Amino acid sequence: MKAWLRILTIAVLMFSAGVAEAQTKNTDFNSFWKTFKAAMAKNDKEAVADMTKLPFLYDSRERDRAGFLKIYDQFFTRKVRRCVATAKLVKEQDNYEIFCGELILIFGKDTDGKYKFLEFGVND
Repeated sequence: MKAWLRILTIAVLMFSAGVAEAQTKNTDFNSFWKTFKAAMAKNDKEAVADMTKLPFLYDSRERDRAGFLKIYDQFFTRKVRRCVATAKLVKEQDNYEIFCGELILIFGKDTDGKYKFLEFGVND
């Protein structure tokens, strides 16, 4: 009986630790997402660049910060910015995605461990 009680206690503790870790990760992403959406709503290129993994691959070329700022208006059109404001996030393994027409925007942790806008793909 004591062995079962120990096993049950350990299982509950492990489950609780897993839930706490998942909630922390979700809280970290939710904070990032709120800030990212606010920057998009203000059309704040500098803030969006800060929250983007650089270099950023666009049109088959890697763009540094200055390059990203140059293509920002081409990529983040009014239509895409409106989509970011209303799109439903989809969890895909370790990342989050939103679908904006033909684009899929992908968000996740960069090598520095912070959430960023990582890349985009084509919604087929």
